[in-house]
Amino acid sequence: MTIHTLLARCGLTIMALGLAATAQAQTFESQGMELLCHIDLPAFGNAGGNGNSCWGWVSPAGREYAIMGLNNKVAFVDITDPRNPVVRATVAHTNSLWADVKTYQHYCYVSNEAGGGVQVIDISQLDSGVATFVRNVTTNGLNNTHTLAVDEVSGYLYTAGSTSVTNSRGGPVAWSLADPSNPTFAGQWGVRYTHECQVVTYTTGPYAGKQICFAFNESSGMAVIDVTDKANMITMSVTPYPGVTYCHQGWLSPDQRYVYINDEIDGPAQGVPPTLTRILNVENLSAPFLAGTFTSATPGSTDHNLYLRDNLLFEANYHSGLRVFDVTSPLAPVEFAYFDTYPEDNASGYDGLWNNYPFLPSRNIVLSDIDRGMFVVRVLDNSVSFFPVSTPAQVPVATPTQVTVDVRTHGLPLNASSVVMHTRVGAGPFTPIPMTQISPGRFGANLPSLSCFETARYYFAASNQSGTSFSFPTPANAYQSQAVPPVATLLSYDMETDAGWVGGQPGDTATLGQWERGDPDATSAQPGDDHSNPGVNCWVTGRAAGSGAGSFDVDGGFTTLLSPALPLAGADPDVRIGYWRWYSNSAGSAPNTDTFRVDITSNGTTWVNAETVGPAGTETSGGWLYHEFRVADFVSLTNQVRVRFVADDAGSGSLVEAAIDDFTVFGYVCPAPNCDPDVNQDGNVDQDDVAYLINVVGGGLNPSGIDPDFNQDGNTDQDDVAALINVVAGGDCP
Repeated sequence: MTIHTLLARCGLTIMALGLAATAQAQTFESQGMELLCHIDLPAFGNAGGNGNSCWGWVSPAGREYAIMGLNNKVAFVDITDPRNPVVRATVAHTNSLWADVKTYQHYCYVSNEAGGGVQVIDISQLDSGVATFVRNVTTNGLNNTHTLAVDEVSGYLYTAGSTSVTNSRGGPVAWSLADPSNPTFAGQWGVRYTHECQVVTYTTGPYAGKQICFAFNESSGMAVIDVTDKANMITMSVTPYPGVTYCHQGWLSPDQRYVYINDEIDGPAQGVPPTLTRILNVENLSAPFLAGTFTSATPGSTDHNLYLRDNLLFEANYHSGLRVFDVTSPLAPVEFAYFDTYPEDNASGYDGLWNNYPFLPSRNIVLSDIDRGMFVVRVLDNSVSFFPVSTPAQVPVATPTQVTVDVRTHGLPLNASSVVMHTRVGAGPFTPIPMTQISPGRFGANLPSLSCFETARYYFAASNQSGTSFSFPTPANAYQSQAVPPVATLLSYDMETDAGWVGGQPGDTATLGQWERGDPDATSAQPGDDHSNPGVNCWVTGRAAGSGAGSFDVDGGFTTLLSPALPLAGADPDVRIGYWRWYSNSAGSAPNTDTFRVDITSNGTTWVNAETVGPAGTETSGGWLYHEFRVADFVSLTNQVRVRFVADDAGSGSLVEAAIDDFTVFGYVCPAPNCDPDVNQDGNVDQDDVAYLINVVGGGLNPSGIDPDFNQDGNTDQDDVAALINVVAGGDCP
């Protein structure tokens, strides 16, 4: 069984509108999970809109529902048969990026940040396709509300981040659900703004009978509030933690010993990965303390809402999707599965997966994605998943390089002897190489020795103890490692001096933001530092920040940076030019309307475009990015080769900034061909090596990972065996 990219097309019926539609099929990377259904935004009638939060509900008849929050409505989807979901009803609300959803008995409560208070919706007839709007709760001036929480044991709804006449701070507000169709104001905690909260009625232990609110309060950390007496809510403790930036949301463990917290804005500035999750010990509610932390296998994305069910933790991490952890050891969670709803990347940012709901009796999980709508997934039983630790994109030439991977299971244990790395060099077949267990759950194997610019492709496979096989990724998406030789630098410009570079050329039309060399002032579009370390200077358009980001950006036309003449006559044909560039045009009233051009000439007259960045794309929002190209692919090698960088404000309203640093002219130094006659890698050169190669040429296993084309003639055959016999006998390498 291969668990990598999962493709699902679900038949979607929209009962409330009397229409039939089918969600668009897409591929999403996953391990240890199965995609049951995906309903995209157009299928909800929200093309151009967005998804937000989600929740779940079970009708008295036992039918399971996903409740999907959308920017202008909430949708109720029957997922009793998750491969054939049915949208039973929708209820409109004020258009808002954010909407939150919770349920109590047969009522659904919906908040948003655009006004109108909290909606109350009767879903008792949902099995018949009817959801009835009851009222908007606007008591005490309740208008906007960020999030909702329900304590089902005590029967209270809580609004957090809400605006009202009597609660300007936005702390938790309690609403009695004695009549769930008409929530009534019961009390509030007006100490500070609360982003989200969870409220739990303790039924055992020293806090039995207490209703406790865990409030997540952005920069101040987590507050524990005794909300038993709604007229006199008591702050029991306020706990910050190292690096607290935006204490966002959290969830109490089923045994009520720990609260797991995500901080939405922490990251490199705080010296931690963006997905760092904190674990607070709350056995003493008056004195919680930080007991541990953990992060995802893809630590670059931004974390968001998390929930715990039994010994599993489900965390929605925007760009890297749903991450599932085993918390059997509560202070050492182990990620063993994921489903990534955002294929573009695993970077930080606020697209992708918003929320998840893992509490349905079926154990199917509802996911809500900002860009792609609703998903239903489940954790696979007895799965094997692979989390690469070291899969280098570049490796040294002619040097075996170790690849390592963590292999994790859910359910049945792993058959450790079955872990292999399937490797292919060039156009040959994939060959299995057994992997050695380095430490519990971590395995390693060497890639074959590669010649200059040769590429090895590889994927991993293993079986659980029942013999079911899993692999990752698919062979078509195999990891790649290329052998890159050392670099010989011919020319280098760190821009600390002008060194013949010239900012501005005759014919330039820009009225502001011309190229300057110096230490740039930071703006939202322009770097605050050059790329060099050490070093302070670079070439930048409009070096000063001025009174705002648009004070000295490129305006009114284009500006040109020209290199000195590069003496390349007689250079190696593979000589290359590399540089670090910064380019931003993604801000302003008309963003992504301009381009950044890199041109090259060999005679000063005829210019050829070597690179164009923009008008849109992933490299148009700033950041130091590297690019290189082979000079001979564009112009002949002369002593008059020059490069020019052109930042152009040709559109109207875009904010354009560019910078260049660390420009080099270099070549790669490939070592002379060599051979290693110790093909079985046992430390001896003898007839055992010949026997080993005979076996490999005949199609046998190749655990040492050598290239069987020993004589490097492009074929694997008996000529390779003959060449090795000659070397073993004292002859020269082929």
